[in-house]
Amino acid sequence: MSIFTKVALAAMTIAAAECTVVLTSGNLNVFSPFDLTPGVNVLIISGVEISGDFAHPRPCASVGVFAGGRFVNTRVDLEPQGDGWIGRSISPSDGDIVITLRTVGPPVSRRTVSGTLTGHAISVVGTPGSAPSLVRIVFDPASNQTIDGSGETIGQFVNGNITGGATFIDAAGRTSRCDWMQWSLQPLPDG
Repeated sequence: MSIFTKVALAAMTIAAAECTVVLTSGNLNVFSPFDLTPGVNVLIISGVEISGDFAHPRPCASVGVFAGGRFVNTRVDLEPQGDGWIGRSISPSDGDIVITLRTVGPPVSRRTVSGTLTGHAISVVGTPGSAPSLVRIVFDPASNQTIDGSGETIGQFVNGNITGGATFIDAAGRTSRCDWMQWSLQPLPDG
C-alpha cells in the first residue's frame, strides 16, 4: 500500500470519527451542563461589614445593632431549564426568590457559573442548635444582581458572590444595606 493510500485512508477514518449525533427525543435535561441536584435545595445568602475582598472592603452597612446576623437560609425548588438551572422559593413563607445559574466556560476541576437573583427570601431553615432567625433579604428591583461562583464538575454544592443592591431586615425591623454578598446552594439534608 502506497504512502498516499495510507494518508487518504487515515483522513477518511478521522472524518468518519468526527460525526455529529443529534438527539431529538427523550429527556434532554439529563444532559444539563452543570450536575446539580434537582428538587429542594438550601440557598444561603450572607453579608459582612468587613471583607477580605479588596474590591469590596465594606460590603454591608447597618443602622443600629443588627440582630440575627446577615444570614438567610431559605429553601428553593431547583430544576434544570434549558442550558442552566432555575430555583424558586418553595412557598410564600420562604419568599419569592428566583435564582438562575448557568455554566460559563469549559470545566477544569471546577465549573464556573454565573446567574441572577431577584425577589426576597426569609430565613426559615435553622441549624441543629438554633431556630430559624426569620431575617429577610430583599433584592433591589431596580438593581441588577449578578451571581458568580463555582462548584465541582459533578457535585451537589456550588457557591460564590452576589454583586448588586440588597437589604437584610432583622425580626425587629432593623436594616443592613449590602452591595456585595456571598451565596451557596446545596440539597436540603434529610431530617
